[in-house]
Amino acid sequence: MIWRCKKMPKVSVIIPYFKGQAYLEECVQSIEEQKIEDLEIIVVNDKDGHEVPDSVKENPHVKVFLAMDELPEDVIRANEETAAAWREQKIHERVEKRLDSAERRREQAREMEKKGDSISLYTDKELHPSEEDLLDEYEEKIGQVYPFGVSFCRNIGLEKATGEYVYFIDCDDYLMDGALKRLLDLAEEKQAVMTTGNKYSSWFKPVNFDFEKAKQETFIEGVKPLEGQTLRDRFVEMYSVQHFLIRRDFVMEHELSFDTTTRFYSDMTFCVKLLKLAAGKMWVDGDSLYIWRHRNDQIHLPALCQKKRGHRSGEFLDAYDKCLHIIKPEDKDLRFALDHYLMNFFWRKYPARILRENAPKFAKAMANMPEWKNVIKEYGIFQRLQLSITRKGKLRMAKPVMKFNKWRKKKKGLIGSRIQWYRVLERHIFKKMPLRHDWVFIESFFGKSYSDSPKYLYEYLQKTRGDKYRYIWVLNNKSEALAKTGKHTRVKMNSLRYVYYASRCGYRIFNVRQPAWNKKRPGVVFLETWHGTPLKKLAFDMDDITSASQNHKTLFYKHGREWNYLISANRFSTDVFERAFVYDRDKILEYGYPRNDILYADNKEEIAAEVKKELGIPEGKRVILYAPTWRDNQFYDRGKYKFTLALDLGRLQKEFGEDSVVLLRTHYYIADILDLTEYEGFVYNGSQYEDVSRLYLASDICITDYSSVFFDFANLKRPILFYAYDFDEYADEIRGMYMDMEKELPGPILRTNDAVVDALHHMDAIEETYKERYEEFYERFCSVDDGHASERVIEKVFGERENGTLDTEQ
Repeated sequence: MIWRCKKMPKVSVIIPYFKGQAYLEECVQSIEEQKIEDLEIIVVNDKDGHEVPDSVKENPHVKVFLAMDELPEDVIRANEETAAAWREQKIHERVEKRLDSAERRREQAREMEKKGDSISLYTDKELHPSEEDLLDEYEEKIGQVYPFGVSFCRNIGLEKATGEYVYFIDCDDYLMDGALKRLLDLAEEKQAVMTTGNKYSSWFKPVNFDFEKAKQETFIEGVKPLEGQTLRDRFVEMYSVQHFLIRRDFVMEHELSFDTTTRFYSDMTFCVKLLKLAAGKMWVDGDSLYIWRHRNDQIHLPALCQKKRGHRSGEFLDAYDKCLHIIKPEDKDLRFALDHYLMNFFWRKYPARILRENAPKFAKAMANMPEWKNVIKEYGIFQRLQLSITRKGKLRMAKPVMKFNKWRKKKKGLIGSRIQWYRVLERHIFKKMPLRHDWVFIESFFGKSYSDSPKYLYEYLQKTRGDKYRYIWVLNNKSEALAKTGKHTRVKMNSLRYVYYASRCGYRIFNVRQPAWNKKRPGVVFLETWHGTPLKKLAFDMDDITSASQNHKTLFYKHGREWNYLISANRFSTDVFERAFVYDRDKILEYGYPRNDILYADNKEEIAAEVKKELGIPEGKRVILYAPTWRDNQFYDRGKYKFTLALDLGRLQKEFGEDSVVLLRTHYYIADILDLTEYEGFVYNGSQYEDVSRLYLASDICITDYSSVFFDFANLKRPILFYAYDFDEYADEIRGMYMDMEKELPGPILRTNDAVVDALHHMDAIEETYKERYEEFYERFCSVDDGHASERVIEKVFGERENGTLDTEQ
C-alpha cells in the first residue's frame, strides 16, 4: 500500500473492487479529475485474485486494502464455510440436472427406435453418464474461491476512511466533470448530512460517453431538499448508495453499516436507515452526474447486477422485510419508494427468475402496501392487471397473464412476425423429425450472395461427392452462377423453408454468425468459415460496442459453442479467434481460406477476362479496385451502416481516365446505394457482384482502408494502397486494430486525395519501397493458402463422418 497524503482528507471515496482492471483505472481517473485536493481513494480488493493495476496503486491519493487481510478470522472462516456449502450444493444440483437430462434423452432415443430411425442424436456417454464422472467434472468447474462481497468491502472502507465525508462509487462506474465537487460544495453550503445527484446508465467508457445513447435513471432538476416527491422520484427504481456523499461522523454516530448477510441487496437497509435518520438534512443536485456503467462482457467480467441467480428473489424479500422493520408509519415517502421498488422487481423477473416458493411472499407484500393505489398508477394496463391479480394471491391466473404480456411485447405488430410463427412449427414439428446427415445447409452473408468460402466448399462437394448429399443454399435472389452448378435447393432467408431445412440438415456451412434463435440440434456438424483475416478488433477483444447489441459478446460466445469447426487462414487469425471468440484452439482448422483457392487457379487470367467482360470494363485498362469498409460509429440501425464516399472520383477520372478505371466494391453491411452515373465509363460498381475473389483477379491495384480484403488480395502479390482519411480517429477511438498499420502494412497509408493521386502516379517506386515488407506480410498471412484449402476442409469435416472417425461428442 502506498499513501502519501500529508493532511486529513476532506473526502474518502470508497470503491469495492472485484475484477476488471480497465474499469477500475477509468473509475479512479474520473475521481482524480474532480479536482478535489483533500481526497483519499480507498480501494478494497475482494477475495478474487484479480490484482489492482499498478497505475492505481501508484496514485498518491489511493489506499489499497485486501478484504481477507482486514476481516476477523471468525468472519473469514464463517464466509469460507458458507462458500464451501454453496459450492457443494451447486455441484449436486448440476449433477442431478444432468442425470435428469440423460433420462429424457434415453426416452427420446427409445421413441426414435420405435419409429425405426437408426440415426442417434446422442452419444452413449450422453445417454448413460456416470455420476462419478459428473461429480469430478463439476468439482473442477466450480472453483473454490468465493468472494466476500460488496457489503464486506464497503464496511472495511468505512473503517479505514479518515475523511470528513465518505463517498460511494462502484469500480466500474465513473463521474462526469464536477460531479463530486458539486456534492461537496452543496454539503458545505447547506450543512447537509447527505448529498446526492442524478444517475445515468451507459455501456461506454468515459471517452465514448454520449447522452443520446445513455439512459437517465433518475430525474431530479436543479438543487432541492431530498424529501417528499423528490425523495420518491430518486429511489423508486433502486435503493443504492452509489453517488452518496455522507458526513462520516454521522455514519459513526449511528453505527451505520452494510448488511453482510445478503449478497445482492446489501444497500437497502443502509439506505433506509440513512434516509430516515438524516431526514431534513439531505439535498440533491440534479447537475451532479454519476454514470452507472454496464459491462458488455458478461462471460468473463459480469457485474454483480448482471449475474443471474434464482435465489436473488429470496434475498430481495429478506432485505425488503428488514427495511419494513426500520420504516415507521410516518415515513410515507420511504415506504412508497420501497414498495415501488418491490413492484418493479417482481414485474421484471416474474415468473422466469422468481422461485416458485417466493411468489406468494411477493403477493403478501403487495397486499400490505398502504399506498397500493398510488403505486400501481405508475404502470400500464396489462401491468396493472397482472399485479392486481398477484396481489389477490391468484398466482395461477397471474402467471399466464404475465407470460402473455411479455410474449406480446416480443412480437411485432398485432400478431407477430412470420418468422416468430415459423419458429412455433420449428419447435413443435420440424425439430421432432429425424435429422438428415446427407443434407447440407449453406449460407453466405445472410443469403445475400452465392459467394465466399461457402461457395467454394460447395463446389468442391459437388465435384467430389455429387448427389451423395442434398445441398440447400440460403439465397434471397436467383444466382446465374449457382444455377450452373449441380443439383441443389434454394431457400430465402427466414422463410418457412429456411426454418424447415435449418431444423433438419445434418451439416451447416456459414461464413457469418447464425441467427440467435436458430440453435443446432445434437448431431449436427457446424462448419463456420468466417469471412476474413481480422484487422479490426473482434468480439471479446473490443472495449466498447458502438453499433451492435450490447449483448454482442454474450451472443458471440453462445454462437461459438455451436461451431464444431472454425476455419483460419493463418496463425495470426488462429491466435485472434481463440482469444476473441473464446474458442477451443483444437477445433480451429488452420487450412487457408477456400475462397482464396481461385487466386491460385491455373486459369486465373481467363477468369479475369470473364469478369471484365461481365462488368463491361474495356480491355487494356488498368483496373483500380477501391474496397472501403464501414465505420462502427456511422450507422442507421444494427447491421445497416452509413457510407460517405471519401475518394475524389472526379479528380481520379481527370488524372487517370485515359488508361485506368475504378472498380468500386463496398462492404456488404453498407446500406447506402451510391449514384455513380456522372462517372460512367470510368467507375464500375462491383458492390452487387457476388464473388469478390473474382474481382481481385480482374484488378491490378487495390485501394482499401480497414477492410480485410487486402489480406486476400495480397495472395496475388499485386500493389495495395491504404486510403485511411480518418486513420487517427478510427484506430484510436472507435474500435482499434490488431496490428500497427504504419509499420506492418504492405503499402503506404494515404490520408488525403492528393496523396492517393501522387501514389497512383508513382506505383513503380512504391512497389520497390514496400517490396521487403510485402514479402514479410505474405509469409505471415498468405503462406497457408495454396489453392487446396477447400480440399483440406472438406476431407476433414465430411471425411471424418464418411470414414466413421467423427467425434460425435463435439
